[in-house]
Amino acid sequence: MKLTFAGAAEMVTGSCFHVEAGGRQVLVDCGMFQGLPEVEERNYEPFPFEPRDIDWVLLSHAHLDHLGLIPRLVREGFRGKIASTVPTKEIARIMLMDAAKVQEEEENGPLYTADDATVALDRFQLTGEYGETLPLGNGMEAVFHDAGHILGAAFVELRVEGKTLVFSGDLGNRGKPLVEDPSYPPKADVVVLESTYGDRVHRPAEESVEALHQALVETFEAGGNVIIPSFALERTQEVLYILFKLWRQGELPRCRIFLDSPLATAATKIFDKFADRFPEPARKLFRKKRDPFDFELLEYTLTRQASKRIPVDDGRCIIIAGSGMCTGGRVLHHLRRQLPQPNSSVVFVGFQAVGTLGREISEGALKVEVMGSIVPVRCRIWKIDGLSAHADQPILTDWALNADPGQVYLVHGEEAGLATLAKKLSDHGVASRIPRWQESVSV
Repeated sequence: MKLTFAGAAEMVTGSCFHVEAGGRQVLVDCGMFQGLPEVEERNYEPFPFEPRDIDWVLLSHAHLDHLGLIPRLVREGFRGKIASTVPTKEIARIMLMDAAKVQEEEENGPLYTADDATVALDRFQLTGEYGETLPLGNGMEAVFHDAGHILGAAFVELRVEGKTLVFSGDLGNRGKPLVEDPSYPPKADVVVLESTYGDRVHRPAEESVEALHQALVETFEAGGNVIIPSFALERTQEVLYILFKLWRQGELPRCRIFLDSPLATAATKIFDKFADRFPEPARKLFRKKRDPFDFELLEYTLTRQASKRIPVDDGRCIIIAGSGMCTGGRVLHHLRRQLPQPNSSVVFVGFQAVGTLGREISEGALKVEVMGSIVPVRCRIWKIDGLSAHADQPILTDWALNADPGQVYLVHGEEAGLATLAKKLSDHGVASRIPRWQESVSV
C-alpha cells in the first residue's frame, strides 16, 4: 500500500492524501492551497497522480482547503465518486460555486469555472452518516466519524488489506455550542493527524466569551465599531449564537449586528436546516422557536449597496464579514475604514495563517496594505483563540493516543505546531513523522 502526501505537508492548507491499495486509488480530500503567492502557485502544479485513475474521493468536510481543487480534478479526468456526510454535501455546493465565482475574477485565469464546479458536484454520489460502513470495492471500506470541527465534518477511517488508516481531517475543539465533541478514533495502524494548534492550549470557552463581551463593552463605550473577520462556516454561526445568548441574558450593550457575507448567510441557512444535529442546549433553543440566527439586532446585508449603507459613522456596530484571514471579501472594505480609528476594534476569532493580512494585523503591524492602500493600524486588536474550531495540543494528543497507532504522520500545521506536537507524542512513546509535500511512503 502506498500513501502520498499530495497536500497539507509542512503547511496549514491544501489537504490531499492519495492511497493506492487493493487495486483501488482513493483520495482523502482534494483541497486548495491558500496563503502566500508561492503557496497558492501549487494550485496550478500537476497532481502527483492521474485524476482519471482515482476511484473515490472521501471528503472530510467542506472547507476550501479540503475540497477546493475538486472541480479541477474533475476537469482533468476524474470520473470516480465522491463520498461525504449529508451536511457536507450541501455545504460543498455553496462553497464550490462561490470559489468558482472568485476564480472567474482572477487576472491570471481561473483554476476552474462555475461550469466546472457544477459538473464536479454531480460526482457527489454517496453520503453516509457517522459510523456507517461504506463499501468502496475490492474489499476496501470507509467509515466517517464525527470530527467535531464544523457541521458535518468527519475524520475518515479507511480499512484496506487488513490495515486501518485514520485521517483526522480537521479535529474540533471541545465544548462548542453548535457541534458535538470529536469522537475518539478506532485502533489504527496509521494516523494522519492535523497539527494546526499543535503548539498551543486554548483558553476555556467561558473566558473566550467573556473576552468577546469585554471587547464589545470597551469599544462601544469609546464610541467605536467592532469588526469580526470570520469564516463563513461554523465560526460565523458560533459568534451569532454567542451574541444571541448575551442579548437574551441582557448582557449585550446596545448595538446593531450586521452579517456582511452572502456566503456566510447561505451557510447559516444550512445550519438552520440541520439544527437537529446541534448539541442539546442549542437544539433546545430551536425547539422553543428561539433562533440565534434570526433576532431583532441582527441584519443580513446581501448586496454591496447594503454593505456600504452600514451606519458605521454612528458607532456601536458589530460587523461580521469574510474572509476569516482577511485575504479577500467585504471585510477588506471595513478594515480599510476602521483600522485607522482608535476607538474601534478588530476581533480575531480564528486561526491566521502565515502570509495573510489577518496574521500581519494580529501580530501587531503598525500599518498594512489593504486593497492597494497603506493603512495605519490605530484601532485595538483582540485575539480570542478559545473560539477556534480546531483542537489544541492536549486534545490532539489525547485523540491520537486513543488510536494506539503504529505510526503517526503530522500534517496541516506550521513548523512550530508540527515540531511541538511531534515531541509531545514522542514523550508518550508514539512515533511520528512530518512528511514532505508529494512524499510517498509504504504502509
